[in-house]
Order: sequence, then structure tokens, then C-alpha cells
Amino acid sequence: MELKDILAIAGRPGLWRVINTTRKAIVVESLANDHRIAIPSTQHVSSLGEISIFTYEEDVPLGEVFNMIYEKNDGGKAPHSKEPHETLRAFVTAALTEMDQERVYHSDLKKLCTWYNVMLEMKVLPITDEAVEGDDSADSADEVIESADIEVVEEAKEEDAK
Repeated sequence: MELKDILAIAGRPGLWRVINTTRKAIVVESLANDHRIAIPSTQHVSSLGEISIFTYEEDVPLGEVFNMIYEKNDGGKAPHSKEPHETLRAFVTAALTEMDQERVYHSDLKKLCTWYNVMLEMKVLPITDEAVEGDDSADSADEVIESADIEVVEEAKEEDAK
């Protein structure tokens, strides 16, 4: 599984992977418990391959941040997301020393630690270069989401024309 095929869905906890798309929805499966749901294709969905962390110089892709934490922590778990803010910030800053302290919020640190622990449990860490870059296959999560959005827009245009 490639990093770009793992999704974070606004308003839903955990990480998800795309199973299928329909005209009005994207069928996803939870990585934690294999629970499948259909979410509207209009809902905000982010691929982990597109997410990066602010630093003082340039943004660092999430896959590289996961690898930095994995190396610094010797493959151990991250603190639980309910730990105090200072604990989470110190943990992430130990691995990513150039993290922008003003632009990375507590909620970002909580998500980062939670996602790291999920990825660690799935045994996909450290992330290889191939998983970060991926291939240009037509069934990547980004292209599936884009095609679902196009289908919904085209369907709305057809309904307006009637």
C-alpha cells in the first residue's frame, strides 16, 4: 500500500483506503477495523501523500516525517494523542527539529502521532521511496477521487439541462 492511497477524511477519525467509487460517493474502508462506508464525493478528503509539515525553511512531506520519527524513536510508538501538548510537541520536535512552532498546531500534532501509531501497527514503517513516490497507475486514490468529483459535476450538469 502506498502513502498516496491512504486517506484522511474530514470529520472522521482514523485513516481510510479507497475501495470503489460511485457517482455520488466514494466507498472507503477503515484501516483500523475494516469497516466500510460510503462518503459523499463532495466531502473533504486528503491523501497522506499530499500532506506536509511546516518547517522554517520548506515543508517536509508526511512520509519523510514518519521516517524521521521512526528512526529517532527506534521503531517505537508515539505518545497517545491525549498526552499534554508539551509532550507531543517535544516528541515531534526531537525528530523534526526545524518544525515551525507557530504554524504547527496542537491538533496537527495529535493527528500526526495518531497516524504514526496506525502506520506502525500496519507495519508499513519505515516508508520506502517507492511508497512515497508511487507509480502513475490509474487506480491511485488521487485519480479515483478526482474522477468521482468529475462524475458528480457532469451528473449535476445533465440534471440542470433537463
